[in-house]
Order: sequence, then C-alpha cells, then structure tokens
Amino acid sequence: MNANLNINLGVVLIICSGICLIPVGNVLSQEATEPVTGHVFYGKMTIPNNNSDIEGNDFDIGIFGVDAQGPFGGGLIKYGIETGAVFSIDSDVRHFRASSGSSGGTAAVAVDVDSFMMDYFFGGYLGLELSKWLRLYVGSGPLFILGIWETEPKDSDSEEISSDSEIEFGAGLYARAGFDIFLSKQFGFNMGVRINKTTMRFEHEGEEVDIEGLQYYCGLAFRF
Repeated sequence: MNANLNINLGVVLIICSGICLIPVGNVLSQEATEPVTGHVFYGKMTIPNNNSDIEGNDFDIGIFGVDAQGPFGGGLIKYGIETGAVFSIDSDVRHFRASSGSSGGTAAVAVDVDSFMMDYFFGGYLGLELSKWLRLYVGSGPLFILGIWETEPKDSDSEEISSDSEIEFGAGLYARAGFDIFLSKQFGFNMGVRINKTTMRFEHEGEEVDIEGLQYYCGLAFRF
C-alpha cells in the first residue's frame, strides 16, 4: 500500500464515517430531552516516543473530529450520552538506529513514516450549563480504533531497515474535557483535551510504538 492509497482510503473512511454519524445524531436529537450539542474540531495528538532506537521527539499528529452529545436529564448539571469519531492522516521522517553494515557499529537511517488512524467512541458525559453562552463538559467511555502505518526507508546502506505496511485494529478507553462558548443560540466555539489508552501498537523491524496519548483541539460548536 503506497502513501497515495493511504490518503485516498483515509478520505473515503472519513466521508463514510461522517455519513454514518448523521443518523446517530438524529437518534440522539429524538431521544434527548433538550437540544443536542455537536462539535467539529481540529487539533494535535501527541504519541510518546519511548523507544530509544527511534530518534526524535514525540510524534505530533494532526487530528480532525466530529461528535454529538445528547442530554437525557438533569438541571444545572446535565447528563447524557456522546458519540463521535476522530481521524488523523500524517507523514513524517524519522531516524531508526540500525547496523551500518560490514564495518560494524550503528547508523541513523532516515525513514518516511505515513499513517492514518480513525477511532470511533461512544460514552457518557456530564455538562455544566453556567449560562446560555458558556458550557463545560467531561466525558469518557470505550473506543474502537483502526490504524494504517507505512514505512519507506530513504537511501541507506543498512539491510536491517526495509519497507513495511501494517493495518491494525484495537480497542481502548478515552476521557476528555472541554468547554463551549456560544455566540448565538445555535453557534459557538469549542476547545478541549482528550486522552486515550488503546491496545493498538505498530511495529517496524522490532521497534514498537504504542498508539495512545494526549489530544488537544479547538473548533466549532452547534446546537440542533
């Protein structure tokens, strides 16, 4: 699988997931006791680089997400369910430590790393309505994640690093917190942070990267 196919597959999955979330939002709006709050956001995910054989700082990956929160009851503090999906498409150059060949020793080999990830989450949330224009929320629950990870070494004399492609599925848990500032009855801005813990990991030439970490994002908020 090449990088272009990776990106094309990612775009298709984003569109399909968006279409699938439309009826979910409709169900929430029908079952909810008050207007549903939705978000569209962009941000970053930081995946810790705990492997000494992969040079560089932590992996900072751009993310795009959509979600909906439907209240089922409560007063000042409302409770309900939330669902949504988070996507990422990223390309980076990393350096892997590898044997430098017959001369012995090690060398840093430049490797193109392309990745696509999508996680679908469904959980509960609490929302604190401080006023008509300010809302705080926290949420948590399970998630399911799909990931594609491709590595392509640049020019190198090392025989230890080769091209590779992986498709992995996993599950996990998430927790998040954020706030909405509404500029009108139906439109506003959103900021938040999210942390996840998953069973998914990618491995290349024996080097492993666990897919978990902190996400921070901002975007638009809607009531419908």
